[in-house]
Amino acid sequence: MNKRKHHFCYNKSQRKGIFFLAILIIALQLFYFFIDFSSDAKINTHTKELIVFQSKIDSLKQIKIEQNKPKIYPFNPSFITDYKGYKLGMTTQEIDKLLAYRAQGKYINSAKQFQQVTGISDSLLHAIRPYFKFPDWIKNQKKNNNYSKNTSFTGKKTDINQASITTLQKVNGIGEKLSARIVKFRTSLGGFKNKEQLQKVYGLKPEVYQELLNHFYIKSDNSSSNSHSEITASFSTNDINLATKEDFMTINGIGEKLSTRILKYRKTLGGFYFKDQIEEVYGLNPEVISKIHRHFKIINKPKINKVNINEASFKEILHLPYIDYKLTKKIFEYRDEFAEIQSLEELKKIDGFPLNKYPRIILYLKVE
Repeated sequence: MNKRKHHFCYNKSQRKGIFFLAILIIALQLFYFFIDFSSDAKINTHTKELIVFQSKIDSLKQIKIEQNKPKIYPFNPSFITDYKGYKLGMTTQEIDKLLAYRAQGKYINSAKQFQQVTGISDSLLHAIRPYFKFPDWIKNQKKNNNYSKNTSFTGKKTDINQASITTLQKVNGIGEKLSARIVKFRTSLGGFKNKEQLQKVYGLKPEVYQELLNHFYIKSDNSSSNSHSEITASFSTNDINLATKEDFMTINGIGEKLSTRILKYRKTLGGFYFKDQIEEVYGLNPEVISKIHRHFKIINKPKINKVNINEASFKEILHLPYIDYKLTKKIFEYRDEFAEIQSLEELKKIDGFPLNKYPRIILYLKVE
């Protein structure tokens, strides 16, 4: 009881202090509730400075909205994946129809055909149509058809080594780019000497190649093939792609292990296509390489089975020569981003792509 008394008993001066504090609190509360602090003054929001400031804010907001929008890159509608179709706004049924159509080995060649196959709405087609990217041969098809109708050949075959770019474009399936490529390749060879050389023109499809033979002949075709057969018969061991283990071991400096390693590497490559590929075999010193070059030549370049880069699996690409896991991953990331690689030249755009190995890597790849 004495303790409680001690806490609740105040002297006269303390009671006065508490009284004045209570009066002050009540006065402040009344002042806050009954005095109006609002102002009738209006702020002019149409001043030049505020308008400029607001326009800057609006432009920044618009930039942010555009940045947050999903980016759509040009793509071939034949190679739309489930995820790509979902991002474009297609339903699962529409995507399934497209995949079923592609499973038959068929391709989409126009926006109208894409709508017919998938059944997408006109509004969605209108939105994604500007991003459709079709192969060059489809774009040139109409022009080529016009050539075949309006500028037909006389029926008499002419020498392909004398044909101009314009003349080559008269063949159905050959556009401006392909005709220029044929002439460029012909110039590098000093003229086509046999049919096999013509077949090596990049991008020349079998049906177009046959169409060329229907309109042109290669003057030195017979003599060239005869000379090749004679060389093969007389100097078969000089062909580095036909040389046996014993052939390599005849060179001073190459034993059983090295010769086996050469054969193994040749098998991995599918055959030596470039003269300096022999230098990539581990353990060959410059002196031995020089001897190999003196004894062996690439008489017949190997026929390498190319892999379609747009349809190959990750494992198939990874197992190709000159392509490691890191590069395979980058190729697939690029392919997924653009839905399809239309030209092998696009590989050069991949960040970190080994440009010095490009001529070797494309030996094993194709675009269809």
